[in-house]
Amino acid sequence: MKILFDVYVAEALLGDAAEEMIAATERASWRIYASTYLLDELERVLVEGLGFSPRLASLSRRRVFRRANMVDPGTSRHGVSEDIKDTPILRAALDAGVDYLVTNDHHLLALNPCEGLKIVSMAEYLSLLQSEGLIAPGS
Repeated sequence: MKILFDVYVAEALLGDAAEEMIAATERASWRIYASTYLLDELERVLVEGLGFSPRLASLSRRRVFRRANMVDPGTSRHGVSEDIKDTPILRAALDAGVDYLVTNDHHLLALNPCEGLKIVSMAEYLSLLQSEGLIAPGS
């Protein structure tokens, strides 16, 4: 299974439940994908949106980089007309051929499914992990 986490789950990635989901994904040997655009957005959201230090943002970027397979999407006819800033995220997911794009962004969620790509919320992804027996129900 191949997964791409959208940066807009960065807030959730700071919590225990999200860390458990990432760990379960890795234990299952599912591959996690990211792009330079996502890493740039991660740093920006952590510093500007959440008020964390640039040092913590840089460390977080490196942590994601070490855990993820990087994809550099090319041009594509696919786009998110409602929010053009989401287009590189969709293209990265499609170019990587991931099974799931995990996001809480409503513009991306509205596109589900897209070219065989399942676009799911964090809650839906947690349910998937639970149904696969990778996280105990109620976690």
